[in-house]
Amino acid sequence: MKTSKWKLALAFSAVFALMLPITAFARDRIETISLNFSADLNSGDAWPEMEVTPDDDGYMVENFQFNTDSTAKYPEGTVTLVADDDYYFGTIKRSDCTLSGEGAYFSKAIKDSSRKIRIMVSFREMGDGEIDMPESLTWGESGDISWEPVSGARSYQLRLMRGGKAIDSTTLETTGTSYDLSSKITETGTYSVRIRAVSLYNSSVHSDWATSPGFSVDSSRLKLIQSAASSSIPDSSSASAQAGSSTVTPGQWQWFSSQNAWYWQNPDGTYAYEQWIQTNDGWYYTDSDGHMATGWRWIKSADGLSRCYYFNTASDGTQGRMYANTSTPDGWTVNNDGAWTVNGTVQVK
Repeated sequence: MKTSKWKLALAFSAVFALMLPITAFARDRIETISLNFSADLNSGDAWPEMEVTPDDDGYMVENFQFNTDSTAKYPEGTVTLVADDDYYFGTIKRSDCTLSGEGAYFSKAIKDSSRKIRIMVSFREMGDGEIDMPESLTWGESGDISWEPVSGARSYQLRLMRGGKAIDSTTLETTGTSYDLSSKITETGTYSVRIRAVSLYNSSVHSDWATSPGFSVDSSRLKLIQSAASSSIPDSSSASAQAGSSTVTPGQWQWFSSQNAWYWQNPDGTYAYEQWIQTNDGWYYTDSDGHMATGWRWIKSADGLSRCYYFNTASDGTQGRMYANTSTPDGWTVNNDGAWTVNGTVQVK
């Protein structure tokens, strides 16, 4: 009997010993997340520093990054959270997240592991304040106008006036700080331009309209402007719309907020579809919807074969520009013509 009691006690001790590690290493489940966001819009950078402060214990902020490639109405970013040693993340839904500051709004959560999770956030009030008007509006001799860049502007909207009245209801838009209006100056008179800046962070936020000085166009100046405008328009045999040409394509990129896309507007007011566009800073392409192409695109050539090209996705002033003679962000190689190659061989289909 004594032996049985001893064996029973030994067995109990063994079970108790096995339970000790489980108790010692038990972790608490993180079921809710609370974060506060604060952006320094006066930092001088296009995309400001974002301070992210957790309001709960059990996790810390590893990093935050804006999604600068996004063309969404509101700025988007990702905050990466890491659980403390004694904690782990459960499944996190919108109802489990409390976000404050900059109009932060939960988009989705991606759990990389039990100890790491990424929270995608849009900022619906970021940059909701005022943005400065464009300044130093200056006319060029051939009907172009330029201005000083505005900090925090994603684009500029323009309206051409003659005699104090709008020529038409068209609102022009550009990401640059100049615009060639020569093709729209078709009569003598005194022209002016109204221009306002559109916020980088919130496309519904605009500056007040600034008005340029008057630009007087008499008959002799009109001939000069029309001559300059017509000389930039190629004839029907021009190869400016085909890759490999050295002719810069006349026209302007136009942003349409309703379509969330850039379009290439020709000097005659029409738009380019499935067309190569060459500007002073490189090659671009418009797809079958007229949208500026970004990312990888298979494009059919005159020989009937399709080749793959990569167009910049970053909103850095060169969005849509074709990569050439380099490596793409995802590690593939493109040749001098921009075509995707594997071991030096152009890939076709």
